Amino acid sequence: MILTFNSYVFLLAFLPIVIGGYYLLTRVLPDQRPALVWLVLASLVFYGLQGPGYLIVLVGSVVLNFLVAWWMTTRPPGSRARRTALTVGVVGNLLLLGAYKYTGFLADNINALFGTHLSALTTAYPIGLSFYTFIQLGFLIDAYVGQTKRPNFLRYALFGTFFPYVTAGPIVRPGEIMEQLDEPVRQRTGSTRLAVGATMFAMGLFKKAVLADSVAPYATTLFAYSSGHDTIGVGNAWVGMLAYTLQLYFDFSGYTDMALGIGHMLGIRLPLNFNSPLKATSIIDFWRRWHMTMTRWFTDFIYTPLAANLMRRSMRKGHSTAIRVLLVLCLPVIVTFLLVGLWHGAGWGFVIWGAIQGGAMAINLLWREAGQRMPGVLGWLLMMITFVSSLTFFRAPDTGTAFTILRAMFGLGPAGAPTGQFYGTSRLFQTITVTPALLWVIALLAIALFFPRNTQQILGRYDVGLPTMAAAPDKPSRIALTWRPNLRWALITGGALAAALVFAGGPSPFLYYQF
Repeated sequence: MILTFNSYVFLLAFLPIVIGGYYLLTRVLPDQRPALVWLVLASLVFYGLQGPGYLIVLVGSVVLNFLVAWWMTTRPPGSRARRTALTVGVVGNLLLLGAYKYTGFLADNINALFGTHLSALTTAYPIGLSFYTFIQLGFLIDAYVGQTKRPNFLRYALFGTFFPYVTAGPIVRPGEIMEQLDEPVRQRTGSTRLAVGATMFAMGLFKKAVLADSVAPYATTLFAYSSGHDTIGVGNAWVGMLAYTLQLYFDFSGYTDMALGIGHMLGIRLPLNFNSPLKATSIIDFWRRWHMTMTRWFTDFIYTPLAANLMRRSMRKGHSTAIRVLLVLCLPVIVTFLLVGLWHGAGWGFVIWGAIQGGAMAINLLWREAGQRMPGVLGWLLMMITFVSSLTFFRAPDTGTAFTILRAMFGLGPAGAPTGQFYGTSRLFQTITVTPALLWVIALLAIALFFPRNTQQILGRYDVGLPTMAAAPDKPSRIALTWRPNLRWALITGGALAAALVFAGGPSPFLYYQF
């Protein structure tokens, strides 16, 4: 049994038991350690239900990283022993991630080149491995530079296993979690926290179960058909790719809301990870809004050190301004996004997707460096075309299928069937309501673009998330939606939760579980 936020077992049994037990322990016992132990055990049960073998990997990763971090912090800053400990920790984490995620990809390419018969070291990929590996790598690096103190094992165990983010983020930093755990639990919990967190969770569940899962069949139809046919047509290709874009958008947005909502109910604020990215008017602003904690991680640990190193080298060698701009602005961002692509998955499609994003970012940076500005609508259109078309490589089972869809999107393939015949219809409530694919896409795109506020803004009076990255401000809306603990909002939240429960519970894991 795989336990996910949208399964009935989680919604009706696991989550109520965890929250009830946690609040009971925090109210009955003056010491908060039993409550933290309860959360660690709950997190291990949650992850263990993804697969018993996966739990061994998670526990081993947490224990070994704790030992490395503890040993590192007992050595003087700048010492060789401290550097050695960091090197051992970083290499060990990357080897673990590589063994599970990349040896199959490497073996396939070696076999194709040399006719060998190598195979992956392992065929099972632990859910969330990329996320909790990066979380713990961040802890080691912060410990090395002195930004976090010597870890306490109980707090570190919770930091490394906390079930709201262990499977699909956000990618938290140690200071964000550890500092909160030092505060008295009673100051971080209570009826207001429960009400606000439950509201955020309900909104996220609605996004996932009602919006994302309802548009998903149209994306599935496109990719399934394209694997064996090239007569797709422009309309069908764009409807299918927009359907996948919106599925991914609401799926990940829903997961993020649910993760932050659970954390809020348990008295732990998590960093914001999703901020209306489809409202961005440039690819730079898009990546300040989409998967914000991942962008922050790669910016802090890959892009910034690489750009600084190249700047020093360029100045030392006396490069011209043009060469320096290319080296310092373009190369680091392209390399960073190639790694972002590989972080998402082991395959050439992810590499190409990363290269497209990196190339678009480099062009956007050069455009800004030249002092140029673009009208907002045109900037948004270019961002959408770039992102939606690049997702063909992100979602397609192989690059051949991706190129087939891409050719169809830009009218370079054979003529296809009319859009309505290709996608058919879908029943919204499985009764009498029939909605064509195009109408679903238009409706969801309108919600993403024109809904006046996102979840954290609606709940903004209560600081549901920690700040992550600054994005360009959205245009002010005349409609102000601000959650308050009153009957009107109780009815709205209850209605969203009721609709979500009708659709939830099926075999529909979150899309980011595969990364």
